[in-house]
Amino acid sequence: MSAHIQPLRLIAAAAALACLSAPAWAAADPVASGFDNPPQSARPRVWWHWLNGNITKDGIAKDIDWMTKSGLGGLQNFDAEMMTPQLVPKRLPYMSPEWADAFRFAAQEAERHGLEFGIAASPGWSETGGPWVRPEDGMKKLVWSETTVDGGKPLAAPLPAAPRTTGPFQDLFVQPDIMGQRPSPEALARTGGDIAVYAYPVDAAALPPPAIRAGDLALDARKLAAATEEAAAELAAPTADRPVIVTLDYPAPQTIRSATIFAPGAGSMFEGSAYQAVLEASADGTRWRKVADLALAGVPASAGFAPLTAARFRVVVSAKPPVPNPQFMPVAGADTGPFGAIGQAKGLRLAQLVLSGEPKVSQFEAKAGFATADDYFALDAGLDPREAGVDPAAIVDLTGKVRADGTLDWTPPPGTWKIVRLAWSLTGTENHPATKEATGLEVDKYDGDAVRRYLDTYLAKYEQAAGKDLVGAHGVRAIVTDSIEVGSSNWTPRLLEQFRRLRGYDARPWLPALTGVVIGTRARTDAFLYDWRRTLADLMAGEHYGTVAAVAREHGLKVYGEALESARVTLGDDMAMRSHANVPMAAMWTYRPEFGPNPTAIADMRGAASVSHIYGQNLVAAESMTSAMAPWAFAPSDLRPMIDMEFASGVNLPVIHTSVHQPLDDDRKPGLSLAIFGQYFNRNETWAGMARPWVDYMARSSWMLQQGRFYADVAYFYGEEAPLVALYRHGQPADAPRRYAYDFVNADALLQRLSVKDGDLVSASGARYRVLYLGGSSARMTVATLRRLHALAAQGATIVGTAPVATPGLADDPAAFASLVRQMWSGAPVTRVGKGRVVAGRDVEAALAQAGRKPDFSVQSTDTPLLFVHRKLADGDVYFVTNRSGKAVNTEARFNVRGKAAEFWHADTGRTEPASYRTDQGATVVPLALGANDAVFVVFRRPAAAPAVTVKTPSWSEAATLAGDWAIRFDGLAAPAAVTHGTTGSLAASADPQVRYFSGTSVYTHTFTLPPGVTPGTPMKLDLGRVGDVAEVLVNGKPAGIAWKPPYEVDVGSLVVAGANTVEVRVANLWVNRLIGDAQPGATKVTFTAAPTYKADAPLRPSGLIGPVTLKVRQ
Repeated sequence: MSAHIQPLRLIAAAAALACLSAPAWAAADPVASGFDNPPQSARPRVWWHWLNGNITKDGIAKDIDWMTKSGLGGLQNFDAEMMTPQLVPKRLPYMSPEWADAFRFAAQEAERHGLEFGIAASPGWSETGGPWVRPEDGMKKLVWSETTVDGGKPLAAPLPAAPRTTGPFQDLFVQPDIMGQRPSPEALARTGGDIAVYAYPVDAAALPPPAIRAGDLALDARKLAAATEEAAAELAAPTADRPVIVTLDYPAPQTIRSATIFAPGAGSMFEGSAYQAVLEASADGTRWRKVADLALAGVPASAGFAPLTAARFRVVVSAKPPVPNPQFMPVAGADTGPFGAIGQAKGLRLAQLVLSGEPKVSQFEAKAGFATADDYFALDAGLDPREAGVDPAAIVDLTGKVRADGTLDWTPPPGTWKIVRLAWSLTGTENHPATKEATGLEVDKYDGDAVRRYLDTYLAKYEQAAGKDLVGAHGVRAIVTDSIEVGSSNWTPRLLEQFRRLRGYDARPWLPALTGVVIGTRARTDAFLYDWRRTLADLMAGEHYGTVAAVAREHGLKVYGEALESARVTLGDDMAMRSHANVPMAAMWTYRPEFGPNPTAIADMRGAASVSHIYGQNLVAAESMTSAMAPWAFAPSDLRPMIDMEFASGVNLPVIHTSVHQPLDDDRKPGLSLAIFGQYFNRNETWAGMARPWVDYMARSSWMLQQGRFYADVAYFYGEEAPLVALYRHGQPADAPRRYAYDFVNADALLQRLSVKDGDLVSASGARYRVLYLGGSSARMTVATLRRLHALAAQGATIVGTAPVATPGLADDPAAFASLVRQMWSGAPVTRVGKGRVVAGRDVEAALAQAGRKPDFSVQSTDTPLLFVHRKLADGDVYFVTNRSGKAVNTEARFNVRGKAAEFWHADTGRTEPASYRTDQGATVVPLALGANDAVFVVFRRPAAAPAVTVKTPSWSEAATLAGDWAIRFDGLAAPAAVTHGTTGSLAASADPQVRYFSGTSVYTHTFTLPPGVTPGTPMKLDLGRVGDVAEVLVNGKPAGIAWKPPYEVDVGSLVVAGANTVEVRVANLWVNRLIGDAQPGATKVTFTAAPTYKADAPLRPSGLIGPVTLKVRQ
């Protein structure tokens, strides 16, 4: 390549670059030609929401036409509701003949324009449910009744039936959603059935009811003994310095071993509880000591502890320190409407508070799968795992002794016995947020047959709507499983059979543990409950996601698959859940720059990428740039650092959330939105006509990151308990490498996908790792996994990590576990195991360095905010490097590459240029000069001509400032009158409210004379200074390009002429200012939205051509 910058991307502005030419090798080089013009496979997709039947063919045609012109590669259709009113003359109900006709038209249009068309896996977005799901196929939970009897005489009365209430736990009905809405009991099906009956001896007598008070309020102990919402006491919202204190006073000291609490609404499925509760005891009512932490969750939560005798107890509920959620913070001045209450402090509703003398499994509700916890291994901190419970031999299975009417034919031995009648009922979870005619039960996620019935019916509806010829090879080509938001469930008809298959033993003798009974010891009971949860997680991956993928492929569809996204909302391994997808998918929300992205988003993306690398899909998609309570608030320049974070986390196919269907006339803008959720990336955006370069940037970056294979030195095994989103809950793991790339590995990949070749861990997909690191929850490890590690080491693998301390499973042989640990961790720093070795410790970078592996990427200063991704090509290497700082970075970077020349490939322009480099100690050092939030591809494909090459960096000088008069005209709603003698500067600072609140396109025109000594045709740039927000430039009537991010510059050398020149700058600013203007008192509203946007006092966004505008020439 020549030393001057060369273009790869030839667009409408090619005339402005006529002095340059595309490299001759680009046509014969598929990597270069794809960078020049990315194919559809690399172009971003969008989610395309149809809202509450507000659908028109005219809007469909215009939407898809704009998507095509903007360079998008596909659209994924969701039919949802989201509190959207009817806005079209005739609403099209889901799957009505009119709806089907519109959908058929959409599929035809997408096919005609060459766009990949996908559909969600259910109406709404979560998850797989609808009104055609039969009650017996719905999600299920365990329920039970308890009866205490005296032994020594036959039982004659029928056992009380277990609850049949549809809801999350026992008699609790379905809880309100985040908006406080819940279905009526009559609207949900009720069904259930018996499972088993058990009896076991009990020693503890029932405690007398205590006197319970919250301040001056007396509470009814008998009502609070069971979780009934009708008895809930309404208490003030606790704060950090003003806790709510509830006292429980007994007339005499009592020995207690467990406590249960439930406060409806205090726990969120996504964020947990804003409150923390502590049980304390006192002998005198003055000095208090802590007994146990009490969890506040979406279902009752029990704490078990060592026996304690006292007469006075209290529960202290206080507010947790606030933890910012950067992806759910309203922008300044946003009118959040009814969503403003989300995350706000609520009063404390106390529905259950009971102490007991019986031992209970601590937090058995979460351990049994009625709720979830981030770290199950931490729940028993401080408890004695050897503490004894009911002797397993004393538990009697009475299932065969129960008559059809529930009467038990049994004479219990002498003593006191508790009889537990286990059954199942529905959780009542429905798909959401779907329209009323499309809402029904979520299908049982653990029952593959039920999932198949659901999806066959669902896809048949689409085949009927679109026609079979437009589902599969044409038209609808993909199905999308969005992040799962169905909550917990813990029963399915074949669960006991599946448990035996997966865990190798019979669960029946241990089923009473699911009701909180300690069987044997706490440790053994917890081991069974671990096996129960892991079985549910395995079934979630196989029976649900595996079946969805199988059925989809039978219909000719590919699967885009998300998993847990941001929280452990249900049991499941987030890598295993996505392993069946054709395109593993994650989610990345927008964020406040001062806080950075949510750590769980990084985990989610890295997890999806790891699945792709190990299982061989190569593509990694992400629900991209989702925003909340930030109406029309983002320009491409704001979003660029966020999309680069996705690329740095392994994503190579963004799916923009969202592009809502716009069915209304063009004078009703900005139009419909997905309530408070964005993006608002559709044809009604003010900069919609200038979106192509932004889309091309994403497409070029995706294309490069789809080439070759991901290169990583480390396979990071994160254990067999917590999913990745739980591992990252409080930040990136401290033991994750920084200078070496890594993939995550789960148990399935370890057992089924990885083998050893030449000392490296490899998979059939081509993934290759130098070492396997044991992190996450791997301090406890099953014998099967430990055996696999031993086998990999014996075959030559290097394993880094500390020895596991125990096995979490019940059936594992402790002796076998201990023997394997001794063989692999001898006590020496390094233990040889066959051909391989085990390095004891938690510093994987040090272990790699000791093995002679140089860092894959490093810079001079460890605090330089650069991230990288490395792709290994057949003929070289590609690195994506992004500056995560709002400041420019000048540094030297060391790349683990030898014998190749360095080049910079710029995805924002499509240009490439040779880079300076030098060889040093087996690495290639490249000087990097990255602007604020900048990114570049550093490409090593051509043989190095010399050990060191210096490429002179072009310098630019200011030739003229385009000051003076600018003519300004306005194009948009409520456009102000044209200004003849205008100036640059923010329109938002204008004294004229029409100008101040204008949103749309401001067209600036200025004539200047080319300065003496400046020659047309030489390299020249027009620097626009600051722009609010996207600018298209024409010089002498010819397009020079679109500037969408800093520096706002375009090449104009080939367009200027000697003498007078006319510059036209078309600047599109966001809708924000017009929406604020419409909120002013007495304002005549000119915009239309279906959801609240901004308050009158919201800050205006700088807009227009702010400048200064200068002409620069290259020296």
